[in-house]
Amino acid sequence: MSIRKIKIPEQFGSLYVCPVPEGNRNAEHETAHALLRSAVAEYAEMKSRLLSGENLILAYQEYEKPYFKYYPDLHFNLSHCTGLAVCLLSEYECGVDCEALRPLRPAVVRKIFSPEEQQLLSESAEPDKLFTKIWTLKEAYVKAIGRGIGFPMQNVCFQFREKQILCSQEHADFYHMQYENYEISICVLRSTE
Repeated sequence: MSIRKIKIPEQFGSLYVCPVPEGNRNAEHETAHALLRSAVAEYAEMKSRLLSGENLILAYQEYEKPYFKYYPDLHFNLSHCTGLAVCLLSEYECGVDCEALRPLRPAVVRKIFSPEEQQLLSESAEPDKLFTKIWTLKEAYVKAIGRGIGFPMQNVCFQFREKQILCSQEHADFYHMQYENYEISICVLRSTE
């Protein structure tokens, strides 16, 4: 497994990526979980924490968001897509999403994107790229709060000023990056809703 730690702003935690053989959804899932185990081992060493492998038991919150039963202060989130698995470790509740560039889907935009985001897309010189960026930011948020795509995503509205990501959800901080041909978005929650 070829794992890379990606440099991100420290307040978001630690981000790890690993390529996945394309065309095998099971391999994506398995690679993401193997990546989690490797990332936790490196993270524990980096933070000088003793984490016992046999105690890295997963438990699940109300909406099935996993957490470490015996280490509830070590938060993580996984994402995978065709060709890539991603793991985020953080001191805060967190969410991460990765996607290859997706073509803009008008039906999804009408259903999921706020009117302000729809306006941004209509004015964008690169609407597919912006669509994927906003989509991954929304996914990262709903994963951070542990709700998934059942959450009314049109209530999470993004705006952009230079390199700053502004969101209607003020208790959340966001980071977005491109990694090779992928868009990766991260969300950490600084306080509860």
